[in-house]
Amino acid sequence: MDIAVLLASLGISILELSEAGAVAVIFNGIYKNGKPYIYGLAGVLTVLIPVFTLGRYIVLLPLEYVLIVAGVILFYFGYKLIRSARRYFKGIKIVHKEEGEETLTTVYVVGFTEALEAGLVILALIPQSYISALTGTLLASILVIALLFVLKAQIMKIRVPQLKYVLSALLFSLGTLFFGEAFFDIDELYLGLFFVIYLGVNYVIIKM
Repeated sequence: MDIAVLLASLGISILELSEAGAVAVIFNGIYKNGKPYIYGLAGVLTVLIPVFTLGRYIVLLPLEYVLIVAGVILFYFGYKLIRSARRYFKGIKIVHKEEGEETLTTVYVVGFTEALEAGLVILALIPQSYISALTGTLLASILVIALLFVLKAQIMKIRVPQLKYVLSALLFSLGTLFFGEAFFDIDELYLGLFFVIYLGVNYVIIKM
């Protein structure tokens, strides 16, 4: 067991999975059933299952290709989120079923995105110690579930349209960062700047 790898996997997994879990909790307050948890879990597993079953082979792929594909996906879903938020703030009514599908898609995408961020780090750790990386991720999952259970009431107070507005900016920011890393090797420190810019862009879109 490599303690350094375990702690690194534990830390990144707690950080990213807690965000995915919080979004699932918020939407659970709307649906009053377990669907948001199922979609959130599906988004996380979409990434983590390949990471831990094919991780040794995925690391052989050029990182640039992985980042480009991920960036396209993030921009697509970022667009869907800001479109949904704009409809709310503009008072545009849509079919209830379509709204429900968009809401659940949001939960899935956030789970996917946060797991992807953790997965990219875990992929770098797997060659050093597979079992340590896996153990760290499993421990993090247990801790996140316990944490969300304790803080559920506070988390559910967050309003969904505002959440979509912020999450869209985050997805656009991550997509831009991934493209920047793939083509220009830019630093992750730019993520905060991108986030502020896209918050402004999304605000303009909502007001249009």
